Amino acid sequence: MGIALVAGKIVTPFRVIENGAITISNDKIHEVGSAETINIRTGLEVINAKGHLIVPGFVDLLVHGGAGGYGFSDENDQSIDKIAKYFLSHGSTSVMASLHAKPKERLLQDFRRLAGYIENNPELNIRGIHMEGPYLNPELKGAMNKEYLWEPSIDSFLEMYEASRGYLKIMTIAPELPGALDVIREAAFRGVVSSIGHSTASYEQIDQAIDYGATHITHMFNAMKPLHHRTPSVVTAALLRDELKIELIADTYHVHPAVMEMLIKFKTAKGIVLITDSIRVGGLHEGEESQFSDQKVVVKGNKAVMEDGTIAGSTLTLNKAIKNLLETTSVSLTDAVRMATLNGAKVIGSGRGIIAAGKVADLVVMNNNFDVVMTIIDGRIKYRSERF
Repeated sequence: MGIALVAGKIVTPFRVIENGAITISNDKIHEVGSAETINIRTGLEVINAKGHLIVPGFVDLLVHGGAGGYGFSDENDQSIDKIAKYFLSHGSTSVMASLHAKPKERLLQDFRRLAGYIENNPELNIRGIHMEGPYLNPELKGAMNKEYLWEPSIDSFLEMYEASRGYLKIMTIAPELPGALDVIREAAFRGVVSSIGHSTASYEQIDQAIDYGATHITHMFNAMKPLHHRTPSVVTAALLRDELKIELIADTYHVHPAVMEMLIKFKTAKGIVLITDSIRVGGLHEGEESQFSDQKVVVKGNKAVMEDGTIAGSTLTLNKAIKNLLETTSVSLTDAVRMATLNGAKVIGSGRGIIAAGKVADLVVMNNNFDVVMTIIDGRIKYRSERF
């Protein structure tokens, strides 16, 4: 038994196929092309997607929480399950469960719990862990709790990696901290992506971090010094160095649309990865509150803010991020979808994020308002709206 999606607009994401069709056998895409030319085999469940977009499953590299008050740092499996299913309903078929700094034993328990959940639920969308910290510069801590930050060391990194059972895939780190470069190099040998963030590093220090293995930038422009013409730092390096992929929170609050346009011109679509950086308040309504790293956060004007006004993560989902980009910049549909799918998949080496014969059948169907009506993982329907 398989599935056939027919009559939808397919974004591969390199091209658009109008009136397209996709057939799925087991967990793989069997055929993709024009609906007039695809042979719909007997026995397939045929789903009419006319008037809808069909895109690869979204890949979100930075998610702390959501689902109306749940976080990956909550000390229970129920929260993980709630967040996984919330993001399934918004099209994210690959999610990096993100942790923030805590006292050591509590954080190691978070790693163990997440690793166990991933192993026990391979059919869902939690595919690895993004550790945002704990080696961050307290001068640019953002919403992180300063009391919980660690000093970089290979020994403590290995404790986290071992507790994660190899599911630690990305780590945000400030390379200017003493000992950080050695950690970045050790992470590279373990296949962990070192992402520069919450950092005051100079351009020269970023150069050195790249040589040690850094390849990524966490939530561009946020928790880093602004562009300066005499003292270049993380922002300048992120724009100029092709070795570095950058994350973008496209909610129009973290980065102004004009600056998003500039990023697209500098880095092009292949250099940008859309993320949500969603936290517990994702899914809550105006005025409702929760916590992040033991600190109060409230929803104000669709933003997640702390009591002092600091933006703390977001309430974003990737289907909304694509819509925001299309409405506020000149980006093409194919490029916007690419930034939410294939680029993130390449960062973690998952082989997903593209619609082509032989590829894993992770797919999302959206209506013309970019609302998700169906999410497919490994060829199986994991979410379906009552309206579809």
